[in-house]
Amino acid sequence: MSTEQDKSAQNNTSNKPAKTLQNKKRRFTLFMAKLAFTGACLIGAYGIYLDGQIRSKMDGQIWRLPAEVYSRIESIRLEDNWSLDKIKQTLLENDYRQTTLVAAPGDFKIEDNSIVLIRRAFPFPEQAEAQRVFRLRFTDNKLSVIEDLINLKAINEFKLSPKLIAMLQSEKEERLAIPLQNYPRLLIDALLLTEDRNFYQHEGISPLGMARAMITNIRAGHTVQGGSTLTQQLVKNLFLTNERSISRKIHEALMAILLDFRYDKNTILETYLNEIYLGQSGDIQIHGFELASHFYFGLPIREISLDQIALLVGMVKGPSLYNPWRNPGYALERRNVVLRLLLEHKIIGQELYDMLSKRPLGVQEKGKITRNYPSFIQTLQAELRDNLGENRENKLLGARIFTTLDPKQQRAAEQAVVKATGELQLKTKNPDLQAAMIIADYKSGQILAIVGGTQIQYAGFNRAFMAKRQIGSLVKPSVYLAALSEPDKFRLNTPLNNRPITITIKGSPPWSPRNYDNRFSGSVMLIDALARSLNVPTVNLGMKTGLKKVIETQQAMGWDKVNIPKVPSMLLGSLQVSPYDVTKLYQTIANNGGKVRLTTIQSITDRQGNLLYHHDNNAEQVVPEEAAYQTLYAMQQVVDRGTARSLMENFGQYHLAGKTGTTNDARDTWYVGIDGQNLATVWVGRDDNGETKLTGASGALYLYKDYLTRVPVKTLKLTKPKGIKFVGINSYGGWNCDNPIRTIPVWAGKDQVFCAPTPKPAPVEQAQPAVVEEAAPAQ
Repeated sequence: MSTEQDKSAQNNTSNKPAKTLQNKKRRFTLFMAKLAFTGACLIGAYGIYLDGQIRSKMDGQIWRLPAEVYSRIESIRLEDNWSLDKIKQTLLENDYRQTTLVAAPGDFKIEDNSIVLIRRAFPFPEQAEAQRVFRLRFTDNKLSVIEDLINLKAINEFKLSPKLIAMLQSEKEERLAIPLQNYPRLLIDALLLTEDRNFYQHEGISPLGMARAMITNIRAGHTVQGGSTLTQQLVKNLFLTNERSISRKIHEALMAILLDFRYDKNTILETYLNEIYLGQSGDIQIHGFELASHFYFGLPIREISLDQIALLVGMVKGPSLYNPWRNPGYALERRNVVLRLLLEHKIIGQELYDMLSKRPLGVQEKGKITRNYPSFIQTLQAELRDNLGENRENKLLGARIFTTLDPKQQRAAEQAVVKATGELQLKTKNPDLQAAMIIADYKSGQILAIVGGTQIQYAGFNRAFMAKRQIGSLVKPSVYLAALSEPDKFRLNTPLNNRPITITIKGSPPWSPRNYDNRFSGSVMLIDALARSLNVPTVNLGMKTGLKKVIETQQAMGWDKVNIPKVPSMLLGSLQVSPYDVTKLYQTIANNGGKVRLTTIQSITDRQGNLLYHHDNNAEQVVPEEAAYQTLYAMQQVVDRGTARSLMENFGQYHLAGKTGTTNDARDTWYVGIDGQNLATVWVGRDDNGETKLTGASGALYLYKDYLTRVPVKTLKLTKPKGIKFVGINSYGGWNCDNPIRTIPVWAGKDQVFCAPTPKPAPVEQAQPAVVEEAAPAQ
C-alpha cells in the first residue's frame, strides 16, 4: 500500500504543474480573445467614427465653396431670326462641342442647313429640365424651325443651360472646382500613370506599393518615395495634417479604405483633382488643377498644352521643390519625367515627346492669378454682401447663383477696352492710361458686362465699381432733367444766358465758370446748350432751378449714397462718382424716369431648386417721364450735332443718345452711350490722376465706338409719353408751326397750344385752323 500511495502522490505532484500550465494557457487564451474582441470593438467603433467624419465631409460641402455662379440664361427663339453662325457661336460660348457625331450632352453638329444638338439637363430657377435633343433648321440663313426630336414636335423656343463661370465661398477663397468631365483626358491619364497606376483596381491602399516604397526608403536612408495612393493623398489633404508619423499613416490607410468603400472612383478622382495642393500665392494656397492652370499659365485647364499638363502633374510630388519660378531647372526635369512616362506607355509618340521635351516651361509672370470676369465677380460679391448680409456664406451653401453676365457683351467690352486703350496710349504717348466699362440693360437694370481695367483677367483694383473720379459734364443731363421737371418754367427751347458770369459764395473766393472753348454768345436754347455741353448756360439753368432741387432729383435717380456737395460747381461735375453710380443715374434717364436697381443677380436657388432670392425688375417712377423723355431727346442731339457727332458717320442710322464728359486739365474722360436696349458707361484716365491729353470725345468715346463695332446695335426709338407734343420752332427758339426750322418735344397740357392760328383768308370757304402740333419725327 505504501508503495502505491507513494506512486499516487508522485503522479499528483507531477500533474500539478501541467494542470497549472494548462490553466494559464486557457486563461491567457481567454484574455487574448477578450482583448481581441475589445480591440475589434474599439477599432469598429473608431471606424464608424471615421466613417462618419468622411461622410459628413464628402456628402456635405467639402471645401465650403458651394455657390455655383452661372452666366445669364440664354434662350434661342424663332422670333429672333438668328443666323446659323450666331447660334454656332452661342453654343461654343456656352461650352458646347462641335462634333461629327452627336452622342453626349453638349454635343452639336452642323449639316444641310441645320444644327442638331443635345441640350444638357439643367436645374433652371423656374424648374429643372431634362436632357433634350433639338434640330434647328435654317432658311436663307435664318432660323425657321425648332424641332424637339424627343417629343416629335415643333417648338418656338428653348433655354440653353448657362455657363458655369465661378465657384464662391468667401472673398479670400481662391479655388476653382469643376466637374470631372471638364478635365482633359490626357491630364487624368498622366496623373494616374505618375501617381497611382492601379487607382481603379485597388481598394484605397496599395500594400505592394507601400512595401516597395518602404524598401526604397530604407536603401536610400531617407524618404524618397511615398507609396501613397491618390485616395490616401486625398485623405491627407482633406482630413489629416502633414505630420510624418506611424499613427498618421495608420489613420490615413484606414480612412482611405473607408473612403474607397463609400464612394465610387470617379467621385474620389474629381475631389482629388479639385483639392490637391499645387502652390502658394502670398498667404493664399493654390488648390486644384483648374486654379493652378490659371495661376501658372493664365488659362483654363482645358486650354493648356500637353507639356503644361505634364508640368502640373509633375508638381504634385512637391509643389515647392518643382515650383517653375523658384526652381525652373528642377521643374523642367520633372516635367520631362512625366512626358517620358507617357512615351513609355505609348500615350504619345517619339516625335511628339522630342518636341514637347524641348519646349520652355511657358509659365506666365510670377504671382498673378488670372480669373475670368474678375471685375464682374467682385461686383457680384459686393451685391451678395448687401443683399444677404455677413452670414451669406451659410446661406449660400449648395446654392446656384444665376447672374446677368452676357459672355458676348463681356467679351466685346473687354476687347474694346484692351484694343482701344492701347491705341490711345500709343497715340498720346501716355502708357499709364487706364479704362473701365459697364454695359447694362437699362429696362431691367441687369449688368451685362463689367471691365475694371486693361488687365482684364486679374482680380485687382476694380475701377468700374470702386474708383471714384470727377465726372465733369456727365452731370449735366441730371441738371437739365431737374429743370425740365418744371414745364411751366423750362422747355427745350427756353433761352439760357451764355455770357461770362461770376458767382460769389460766402466763405469762398468768387467763382467764374467758363465754356470749354472760352467762347460766349448772348443766349442759347436749352436743347443746344446740352448738345454742345456748354458750361455757363448749365450753371445759369442750375442756379435758376435751385441746387436743392437738382440734388434731390439726382438722389431720387440713384445717387442716394453719393456725396453731393451743395455748391454751384457741382453743376459742372465737381463731385467724385464711380462708373457704377454714373450708370445708376443714366439708367433712370434711359428708362423714361423709371428707376430699376442695378444688379448682377437674376436669382439664387438652393440645391433643391427652392428660390432664395430674385431680383425685382419693376421700375419705380422717380422723375416725370415727360422730363426724362425730353432729356433723352436732347441727348440724341448730342450725337446728331453735338460733342458726340463723330458717331454719325458709322452709327447715325441707330439714332443713339449719349453724353461726353471731361474734367479739369483732361484728367478724366467719360462717355455714356444709349441704344435701343443697352447703356454703356466708359471712363478713361490715369490711376495717378495725371493728365490724359484727351477729352470725352477723343478718349472715352473712342472706346465706345470700338465696342459698337463688336455687338449688334439696336435702334433707339423713344416712347412718347401722353403729355408730350411735338411743336415747330424757328432758329431762335420761337414757336413756328407754319415753317418750322425743326420740331421739339414739349410737355404740354391737354388743350395747350403754342402757335397763334393762321389768319383766316377772305372769302368763299372758311379755312381750317392751322396745325399747331406736328407728328414726332422718326427716331
